[in-house]
Amino acid sequence: MSLLCVRVKKAKLHGPPDKFNAYVTLKVQNVKSTTITVRGDQPCWEQDFMFEINHLESGLVVELWNKGLIWDTMIGTALIPLDTIRQSDEPLLMCCGVKLHTLGVVF
Repeated sequence: MSLLCVRVKKAKLHGPPDKFNAYVTLKVQNVKSTTITVRGDQPCWEQDFMFEINHLESGLVVELWNKGLIWDTMIGTALIPLDTIRQSDEPLLMCCGVKLHTLGVVF
């Protein structure tokens, strides 16, 4: 088992600032996580997510959404194969004397 650590940082969107109320979803191996919603054309989330990864044959799906009154609109999407993400030799944390190593992605 590996841990995938993802930090969702910020975006630059084209259009009037009042047009956007954006959030990001991350999907990997049947698990979905979502950032908070941030207003403006340069949203900054700085949120960290951690996923348990059982096999590297799948990918990380990153979606950028604009929250609407009735329904949300997808702004963009990306698929990142897990086997292309660099593995860190640095331990993420110590837990009961066991070192947990991570795969890391920053957006």
